[in-house]
Amino acid sequence: MERTILTAAAADLTEVPPTHSMNSPEEKAVAVATSSNRVLIHRMVILAWRYRWQCVYVVGLQILVLTMTLTGLTLTGLVIDFFRHQQDVEAPPPQWWFGLAPPASWPPLTVVAMIALGIIVLALLRGLLTYLITVGTSDLIQRKVVVDLRRIVYDRLQRLSFRFFDANESGSIINRVTSDVVNTSSFLSVVLFGLVNIAIAQTLFLIYMMGIHAKLTLAVMATLPVLAGLTYTLKRLIRRDLDIYHKKNDKMILTLSENIQGVHVVKGFARQNNEIAKFGADNRSVCDQQRRIIRWMSLFHPSVGFCTQINTMVVLAFGGYLVVAREADPMHVAGIALGAGLVVFAGLTTQFSRQIAQLANLGTRAQEYLASAARVFEIIDTPLEIQSPPDAMRIRRARGAVAFESVTFGYNQSGNDILTDVTFDVEPGECVAILGPTGAGKSTLLSLIPRFYDPRLGRALIDGVDATRLDIDDLRRNIGLVFQESFLFSNTIAANIAFGHPDATLEKIVSAAKIACADEFVTLLPEGYDTVIGERGVDLSGGQRQRLAIARAVLLDPSILILDDPTAAIDPETEHEILQAMDNAMARRTTFVVAHRMSTLRRADKVIVLDKGRVVQMGTHEQLINADGHYRSAADLQAADDKTSQLLEALQTGVA
Repeated sequence: MERTILTAAAADLTEVPPTHSMNSPEEKAVAVATSSNRVLIHRMVILAWRYRWQCVYVVGLQILVLTMTLTGLTLTGLVIDFFRHQQDVEAPPPQWWFGLAPPASWPPLTVVAMIALGIIVLALLRGLLTYLITVGTSDLIQRKVVVDLRRIVYDRLQRLSFRFFDANESGSIINRVTSDVVNTSSFLSVVLFGLVNIAIAQTLFLIYMMGIHAKLTLAVMATLPVLAGLTYTLKRLIRRDLDIYHKKNDKMILTLSENIQGVHVVKGFARQNNEIAKFGADNRSVCDQQRRIIRWMSLFHPSVGFCTQINTMVVLAFGGYLVVAREADPMHVAGIALGAGLVVFAGLTTQFSRQIAQLANLGTRAQEYLASAARVFEIIDTPLEIQSPPDAMRIRRARGAVAFESVTFGYNQSGNDILTDVTFDVEPGECVAILGPTGAGKSTLLSLIPRFYDPRLGRALIDGVDATRLDIDDLRRNIGLVFQESFLFSNTIAANIAFGHPDATLEKIVSAAKIACADEFVTLLPEGYDTVIGERGVDLSGGQRQRLAIARAVLLDPSILILDDPTAAIDPETEHEILQAMDNAMARRTTFVVAHRMSTLRRADKVIVLDKGRVVQMGTHEQLINADGHYRSAADLQAADDKTSQLLEALQTGVA
């Protein structure tokens, strides 16, 4: 149910996706740069529309606050007019609302006290409403928009192909899911609500001011073109600098992330000082870019303040002239009386100027938020390159037949193919070993079976059906994976083994661990299968981590088992134990194993030899060992290495 809601929400936020995948950072940068503010704002309005009732609630409270602000100014004017009339009976009497004048028997001080009490009550109500606006806005943004938008982005990330993660640094992705989502959501609370509030306020203020004196109102608005020009110029400058800032910040986060993950390498090669200098340079670069943005904004705010002060000068100068003209000639058409009207006008001018300054400030803040929004929506807009077709075929239990038909594949889909014209057939239950030098395409070939990528040319078939026609979840549930570098989560050992089958009983978990020769060391731990291991399995040895990964794959009881060089991090004695134990695990399963040792290759029903992305040899161990080619050369080289190792061991024994 939740996934359906997220899918619908993502669909609402997604514009028509591009017709091609963005394969390089340069393409993505161009895509972000060409995303117009108009389109981004439109999408932010769509996002706000999903929470329209909460938005209406907040905007309604803002309207009440503005109404009370006007009411407070009017009451202030009433006090002034009342005092003038008390001092000069010929002065115009105050204009009471709706004719609700106080009783004539009330003393003047009582009338003033009641008006003052009304102003105080309005101030208290404004404070209460402002509190409700703050709480309501925070609840809307933090508890709903941020949470939902972050879920949508994270959900999208889970569905994107490996190509997206190949092209984007982890630091950039983390920044987008965290700070950029918050900035995008802040667009609603700060910019969108702010614009609505300003639009309503300016409309009310202008109507009120025009009702007092039209020409004076037009004179006050004379600075608007200057403010508009300043805002437009700054918008262009800040948007450019913000894009640079985000890139530099991503680079700094990447440096930090790599240093933490590679701390053993850094310390092992005594490169701490160099890494400190590298991070310091990135940090200073981010700081310098941020200082540049602050300088633009620091230059902008005094300019806006100067323009707003001009409005006050206009009111004093032009308004004073109109008062003098009215005093000299009470019948002067354009004049204005010194009293409530002018005082209220001056107060409204101050409010109007503040709103204009706030509008200009929102223009600069919007650039920061829109830059973040572009980065967030880039994830949402990235096409789902690997997904189930609308008429996907469902499979419960695959037989395990795998075939490649003239498969050609490259990561950038524009040449530099990793695999070229690869063709082979594997029957259900066969064990296939894949041999080849580094960079030959072994891991790439295996990644096409569970559809981590799709071939550029040709087809990968499962049980005679093109893998792209199958339901992707069904396909992957039929495949057990053990990667070259085992990744374990910060959780219990039992939870790590049962990651692909979270409902598995402890009995099944233990059985899988025994098959992978992991039960022996797990039972020696203080809490056994309930032992919580550190991040990435840091508490375990490489061999132990690999055995848990094998157990995780075996627990799925898959039809197809993929082992990407699983014995690389295991000593020969442990390797022998695992290979003996996994003979039973591989029975009745189609198994692909990347291997380099003859002990593993001899067990295979078929060996595929890759070189530079092409199949150069294929057959059984006996067939290939008796034929000239890469396989026999690799076997001879390994035999020589084994003899050398035995000789060294004998010499060491003799010396001892």
